Formats: sequence, C-alpha cells, structure tokens
Amino acid sequence: MTEEFAKQELIKRYKYLYKNAQFILAPYMYEQTNEEYLISKREYKQEFNKELPSPIISLKFYFDSPLIPVLEEFLLSDIPLENSTLYQTLEREKNDKDYLDKVKRGLALVDKKNQDVDFEPLRIKLDLYKLFGTVADYLEEQSGDLKNKKNKLLVLDEYYRILRYQNNGKTYISGRNLSIHDCNSLIIPLNKHIPSRDKSDIGIAKNSFITRIINTPRNEDNNSILTENEKQAIYLEFHDELPWDLEIDCSQNKMIISASLSNLGNAIPCGKTFLIKESEIFINPIENIYRYYQLCPHCGYIVNIPKEILSDGIKERIEKRCQEDKNLFKKMYLYSQLCYLDRISNNNQKKLIKK
Repeated sequence: MTEEFAKQELIKRYKYLYKNAQFILAPYMYEQTNEEYLISKREYKQEFNKELPSPIISLKFYFDSPLIPVLEEFLLSDIPLENSTLYQTLEREKNDKDYLDKVKRGLALVDKKNQDVDFEPLRIKLDLYKLFGTVADYLEEQSGDLKNKKNKLLVLDEYYRILRYQNNGKTYISGRNLSIHDCNSLIIPLNKHIPSRDKSDIGIAKNSFITRIINTPRNEDNNSILTENEKQAIYLEFHDELPWDLEIDCSQNKMIISASLSNLGNAIPCGKTFLIKESEIFINPIENIYRYYQLCPHCGYIVNIPKEILSDGIKERIEKRCQEDKNLFKKMYLYSQLCYLDRISNNNQKKLIKK
C-alpha cells in the first residue's frame, strides 16, 4: 500500500463516517419505559429530593455493541472502504424499512431530548466524537499485543486531527487527547470507564494500512500527515462556509451606484489584498449582477465580491442579514467616502476615522 493510497483511504473513511454518523447512531437512542421511569423517579427522589419530570432519554452506544469491532475494522484494516463490513451493511440498511424506522425514531428522540437543553455540552449529538470516542475506549482496553494497540491509537489520532479542524485560521494539533496547545479552544470529550477486553482479543492485527499511516512523515505545523489545506478541503465539503483564508485584491470593479449616491464622488482602491469575510459582506439592493460588496479594511474602498464564489446558502444568509437594515448599503457607501476623505487629508487636518 502506497503512502498516497493510505492517506486517501483515511480521508474516504472519515468522509463516509461523517456523512453517516447520525444514520449509524440514531438506532441506539433509547427512552425509558413507564416501568423504568417509575423506578428512576423513585431513586431520583430519594437521592436528590426532587421529582424526575419525564422518562430519561439517552444514547446507549457502549463498548459491548456488536458494531464496535465493525467500526474498528472500518477505521484500521487494510480492507478498502467499499469492501468493508460496515460499508456493505450500511448501504444495505439504507433500503431496509425497519432500520430506517429506527433511525427516524432515534432522531425524533434526539430532538425531544434537546428541545429544552440550552447548555450546549449537555445536548445529545450523534457525531464523530461519539463514534471515535467509543472506538478509542475499545482500543484502550485491548490488553494483548500492546505495540499493535499503540499503533492503532496513533492512526485513530489522525482521524481526530481531521475532526478537530476549525475554519478559523488556528492550527490544532491534538489527537484524541488534548494537548496544552489546544485545550483552551476545544471541548474534551468525556468517556466512561469500560471493562478490559480478553487478552486474546487483539481486534485488527498489524497491517499495511496501519504501518503506512504511522510511518508517513507528519507536518511540523500541525503534527498530522495531512496539511491544513487538505483538512480545510474536507471541512468545507460538509460546512457551508467561505475558507477563512480566501483573499481578494482591492482594485477597480464594476460597482454600480444608484443615482441618489452618485454625487458623492469616487474613492481610489489601494491595491492591497484582504480576507473575504461573510459577516462583513453587504449588498447593493438595487443591483443583481454586481450585488455583493465588502469594504477594504486598508482604505475603505468598496470592493465587489464575485457572486460565483458564494454558495446559495451563504448568499441567503447575507441577504437576510442585510434586509434587517434597509439603509445598510448607503451607510457603507458613506463610510467608504469618509475613509477616502480622511486618507487625502493632510496631517494638520482633523481625522474623523479612528484607526
């Protein structure tokens, strides 16, 4: 197995799990029966002297699930994704009415559980942190072939490093365990203690995929076999966002100004580059072709943002935000002119824009 093949296989497996995490986990959602609720209610009253308001809803995805060894195989074996047990089983279950009903019920329970939970860490999430965390627990309890166990955990770290990527320009280096470098920015997943596996149960044995991944050189900046650009591409495939490092030149553009604003004169672009930020893009409400703009942070020039680089979802969010202030474009245009006038003023004149 070549280095590039192993890396691409790692990415393919990550993407597949990301897209199917809810589908995998939803059937494990559980709501107490009336009998179980009455017992819990009585115990809760005795321990906390309070009423348990409703049956407990939880995600019962534990160490003893028969799916965990299947996940270990999927993540760590040298079997191609399409030939793995997990892939073939899930693709078959996507056409199974009974399984789809379980998924539907599970997602409904997630909504029911989370509807009154305002504290984000307490909300149930059917995501990769839960999948990876449970597999990590399973691997940690392997007591046979400890070198093999260590190598498998190192491969799992690579999956975690993709998952920890955030589209904010910061570099995160942690695998499953948070380093001091990252601990102020990320939430530590809490995993429950679980019993040890039988010593003869070593799970997935040493193979070419594990060997290739752990022997691939890691980048110095992020401690990963993937570059930040590679992780960004994976992230953006699942998140409707602009890349944090997307730049544009402050240059002459085809901005069309309404007649009511045309008497204010024209500013001059500085030619410098700046980052495009969704939160700072505004619209010219009377224009359709050249509709989206952002002020150059260096000189205040109004720069046209090509609509081709904006997804429909991003444009919809921008439109909604700008509609909340009908005078936003006029204010931005006036601010641009004020920036320009401040720039051309000599040092003895009063500056109105505070830098």
